[in-house]
Amino acid sequence: MKRLFNFLDIDRYFTIFIFFISYLLIIDSRIKVETDILNVLKPDAPIAQFLAVFVIMILIKITISYIQRKHDLKIHTAKTYLIYFSVSFILYLIISNVFSLVIAALFNTIVRNFNTHTLLLNNVSRMVEFTLFGSIYLAYLFYNENNKFKTEITKYNQALSSSAIQQLKAQLNPHFLFNNLNTLDELIEEDPAKASAFLHHFSELYRYSLITSEKKLVPLQDEIQFAKNYFELMAHKYLGYYHLEIENEHQIPHVFVPPFCLQVLVENAIEHNLGLDKTPVFITISISDKIIVSNNSIPKKYQKKTGGRALKNLATQFNLLSDKNISIDSSDTHFKVTLPFINSNQDV
Repeated sequence: MKRLFNFLDIDRYFTIFIFFISYLLIIDSRIKVETDILNVLKPDAPIAQFLAVFVIMILIKITISYIQRKHDLKIHTAKTYLIYFSVSFILYLIISNVFSLVIAALFNTIVRNFNTHTLLLNNVSRMVEFTLFGSIYLAYLFYNENNKFKTEITKYNQALSSSAIQQLKAQLNPHFLFNNLNTLDELIEEDPAKASAFLHHFSELYRYSLITSEKKLVPLQDEIQFAKNYFELMAHKYLGYYHLEIENEHQIPHVFVPPFCLQVLVENAIEHNLGLDKTPVFITISISDKIIVSNNSIPKKYQKKTGGRALKNLATQFNLLSDKNISIDSSDTHFKVTLPFINSNQDV
């Protein structure tokens, strides 16, 4: 029964409500011809009616699943629900009449049960039954889907806002600015060429951040370049203790990813691992049919208590944008995050 409830996307409260409506309809029909209150309240007919409603709901759900799968529908409107109702309605009438015909043939009652008057009355009754209970069920599904969609949009906006705010705070942090301007000042005196390169990466970092912070998706090529600029900026600070390699960089497909996703993983590798001259941290971004960002693990002695929030936000964004999950593999020696591609025709 639980599997059936899961398939129909209903809960016990909705089931009780449907049974209550079924019972009321039977009482209403009996009270007009019965005087004995016990006969009016007998539960046999309401149970039969209740089971018939389940048949209607199963037929509707099968119709919805088939149409969704055939046409790859992800967003449903009132129009699509009207289509579901119409198709299910026609199928219900056909199946009901075929089933009645088979039963009548078995009991040799075709002449009695399939004359014009009886056939008309039976089909009118079926139409009323389907219209009532089918409409209630579809309205219930529409309500649940609308609530689920609103919840997902809220979760996505919260994750996106949190990620964007965290990135902008980190990049616009006064300490971040002060430290990098000090580094720039030192490089101007020591090596003007390095100072020029540092300033270039610094400006590209801010330009990309300001342009993409409000976007849901960005081209993978742009995110790769941003990650490189970010790492080049960090390389001036850590002096060769960290290394970044990008595999298949010239074969990057035209796909989309959430902004800052690669930079977050590069930053994560730097923040949580202690790179030294003799034991550097090697960070690799590999592009194939997916994106794999990996690094050797040299954990710092003291880790931040708030660690992991960026990865959680990243996982939420991918799941909500594409219904795909990121994969995180961690061991004593290596850390790897696998990101799926997002193919998008939307205006990003």
